[in-house]
Amino acid sequence: MEAAAQRLLAGHRFLRSLTRSLWFVAVLLASAVDCMVRRPEQGAEGAVWMHKWCRRFAWALGLKCGVTGVPPESGAVVSNHLSYLDILLLGSVRPFIMVAKTEVREWPLIGWLTMRAGTIYVKRGGGPATYPAVNAAMAEAYSTGLPVLFFPEGTTTNGIEILPFRRGLFHSVLNNAVPLRTAAMRYSLERHALNGDASVEDHVCWWGDMDFATHIFRFLALKGVRMEIAFGDEVLERADRFALSETARESVVEMYEGLAERAGTAAEWEREGQLAEAL
Repeated sequence: MEAAAQRLLAGHRFLRSLTRSLWFVAVLLASAVDCMVRRPEQGAEGAVWMHKWCRRFAWALGLKCGVTGVPPESGAVVSNHLSYLDILLLGSVRPFIMVAKTEVREWPLIGWLTMRAGTIYVKRGGGPATYPAVNAAMAEAYSTGLPVLFFPEGTTTNGIEILPFRRGLFHSVLNNAVPLRTAAMRYSLERHALNGDASVEDHVCWWGDMDFATHIFRFLALKGVRMEIAFGDEVLERADRFALSETARESVVEMYEGLAERAGTAAEWEREGQLAEAL
């Protein structure tokens, strides 16, 4: 009897993953068509366009999002990094100019869409030779008036700890005299028979050498994935990039630990979805 129930659950998970995968691909293709029709200019206009589609992507993936604090209007923002989902959910809250690794630019369709959204691509481990081009791109991004978001851990993690911040991009914050705000993100997973023994660390977070296709197909079977986002105050300790990065990390760690104990207000797109369901 138990074996039959497990087979039934496994079949349900597979069908759920398959149907939601098809639905997400359909929404992704719709965004590409919309981008070709509207042709938003690369940069701020593209970021605003992407914000609207991030809301749709998050909804299509069945994600929920709570927000604590006031999202920044401009300047630089740093956050911890847990998954490829982070960019979708942060982008659903408000328009950001994102900073991503150069490999993202080569991803089919997604690379083209992120480029239209004004994303700045940084080569990990590029060293001093890449600094002039990156600093120039960051300066141009700050001039758009939108907040520029980067993940100074330099990689994704399973959320057990927040890694030391790499200091390279903090140069641009000081060079351009822009304010720096912090953000922290934490995922949670509903207790549900469909989720089985799935965990946030291994089934929601994407880190290490996890295969992307395997991870997202397994992720799409989950029910009740929620992210909490907290936005902090401006970091005022700016003596140099060392002090700036350390103080920023301390702020992110403090907010991250606090997110385990509270839930923020539902993001605007989630409230709109709840209203549509009620009607």
